[in-house]
Amino acid sequence: MTDIGIGWDLSTFGNQLTTDLTNYFATPEGQQSLVDLNLTDSVYFQPTTTTTADTTVEDTPATPNPYTFSPNPDARNTIKAVLSTYNLDSLADTLWSSYTSGLVDINNEQALVYSIRDTPQYKTRFAGNAARIKNGLAELSPGEYIGLEEAYRTVIRTNGLPAGFYDSQDDVQKLIEGSVSPDEFQRRIQDGYKAVANADPEVKRQMQSLYDITEGQLAAYFIDPKRGEDLVINQARAAQIAASGVQQGGIQISGTYAENLAQRGITEQQARAGFGEVGKLNELKQTFAGETALSGEQLAGAAFGIDVAAQQELERKRRLRTGEFAGGGSFARTTGETSGSISTSVGKAQ
Repeated sequence: MTDIGIGWDLSTFGNQLTTDLTNYFATPEGQQSLVDLNLTDSVYFQPTTTTTADTTVEDTPATPNPYTFSPNPDARNTIKAVLSTYNLDSLADTLWSSYTSGLVDINNEQALVYSIRDTPQYKTRFAGNAARIKNGLAELSPGEYIGLEEAYRTVIRTNGLPAGFYDSQDDVQKLIEGSVSPDEFQRRIQDGYKAVANADPEVKRQMQSLYDITEGQLAAYFIDPKRGEDLVINQARAAQIAASGVQQGGIQISGTYAENLAQRGITEQQARAGFGEVGKLNELKQTFAGETALSGEQLAGAAFGIDVAAQQELERKRRLRTGEFAGGGSFARTTGETSGSISTSVGKAQ
């Protein structure tokens, strides 16, 4: 290095200055000066670090992740409302968990349904789809499925069918499985009403008189006798028997008594025959002095062999009127005055 005559060695001065600057900028004050002067890109700037037992972490602030999902608290109510329309409220927590994990967009109905369609609750709620798929039919969306259910129930209500007839979840499921359209269901009901319109007027009158059965309930029986069995079939049989009592025997029996005959296995044909015998009694229906009056049901009991006392009273009346002490009669043939066994045209009473 050239000596310029002032007694300084410039090379020595430069080296010393570099050393001094390096030492200064290594201090906290020097580092802060670089920050203040916006010289953090300088070779002298050294970010401070915090040393832990396991790792060294720079004390620089973390950069926010612009893709971090922030769930909307109001979405829980939305989820509950949507699932409620499907009758799947029990899946609210499951769907909320999927939503807060960023796995499902609750604003996308298809995505929402797809996220829960494999759950047992969903499969049970829309069970008709399994049979449809098995039969080669298209799977229905929840909206389509529920729409059909409501359409079936509307048809039931507008036609006055009884509560409990084709309005349970299992009932509408079978209609969906069979791909029965609401229009076809309506036609079936109308056919049922035609059957009611053509039914024996006395049977219908007995149904209405004994049980307050409406034409809608009768139609339900004609639409599907097997399904309507628990509702009206037993009462329908009883009404047929009671109608025979009026038409063939000229007597009115109660619903309870008619049901008893039905439970004993008396068919409509047997009812006509038995009450026909009652109709032939003529003067034996009348009561004279010293005789016991017999009700219509006692007369029926004698005819069907279930009222031995009534049979014996009728036989006594017959003998008094004809002067006979043995032999046959319109109702019975006595096989033993004290045997308690009397054969009738319909059955045998013990």
